[in-house]
Amino acid sequence: MKKIALFCLLSFALQAQSTLSKAHAHNDYEHERPFFEAFQLGFGSIEADVYAVNGQLLVGHERNQLSLNRNLKDLYIDPIIRVLKANKEGDFHQLLIDSKTSSDSTLPLIIAALKPHAEIIKQKGFRIVISGNRPKPSQYIESPAWITFDGRSNERFPTSKVLLESESMLKFGFWAGQGPIPAALKEKLKNYVDQVHANGRKVRLWATPDSLLGYQALLDIGVDYIGTDKLSLLADYLKFSESK
Repeated sequence: MKKIALFCLLSFALQAQSTLSKAHAHNDYEHERPFFEAFQLGFGSIEADVYAVNGQLLVGHERNQLSLNRNLKDLYIDPIIRVLKANKEGDFHQLLIDSKTSSDSTLPLIIAALKPHAEIIKQKGFRIVISGNRPKPSQYIESPAWITFDGRSNERFPTSKVLLESESMLKFGFWAGQGPIPAALKEKLKNYVDQVHANGRKVRLWATPDSLLGYQALLDIGVDYIGTDKLSLLADYLKFSESK
C-alpha cells in the first residue's frame, strides 16, 4: 500500500511540477504528512529538526515531542532516496537538517544514516545542509564531500563546504509583515543578500513574516529560500508570481 501511494504521489509531482525551488518548508515535520505535503506542492527545500537520542535521530521541535516512530530515516531519508532513484525530484533539491543536539553526537549519526545513499546524492547533486549545532567551521572539511553546512555572516569557513548562508531577519530590524516593509530595513537586507550572492552562496532568512507581503518582500530583495509554515499559501503565491 505504501509503494502504491508513493507511486501515485511521484506521478502527480511530475505532472504538477513548477518552478518552486525557492519554497522552503520550515519545521516540515509539524505537518500532517511530513515530507510528502511539501514535496507534492513542489517545494525546493525541506527542513527537519533532529535530536540524537540513544543513537537514534528523532525528529521534533522540542524534546517532549519526540517519539521513536518519528525518526529522520522513516520520515525523510527513505522517501527522499526513493524519489531520487525514480528521477521524480522535480524542483526538490535540498534537505536542511537542523541539529538540536551537539554536533559531536548528531553529525556522525547523520553521516552514517546517509552514507549508504552517497552515490545517488552525489549523482543527483542533491544538497544535504547541516544547520543548528555544527562543528567549528575549520572542521567542515572533515565531513564527506556530499555534506554541506549552513553558514552565518560572522563566520569564516571553507567556501566549498558552505553553499547556503542563513540569518535571522531580526538581526537587521523588525517587521511584522503588515503594511510595506520599511525602506531602511529593505535596504539593509538587500545589501546583505547582494554580498552573499557576490560570495557565491545562496541566502535564507528566518524569523520572517509568514504572509503574502512577507513573501513578496523576500522575492524583491532576492532571497533564495523563502521559509513558511503555510505550505499551500506560499506555493500558490509563487505560482501566481511566476504567471504574471
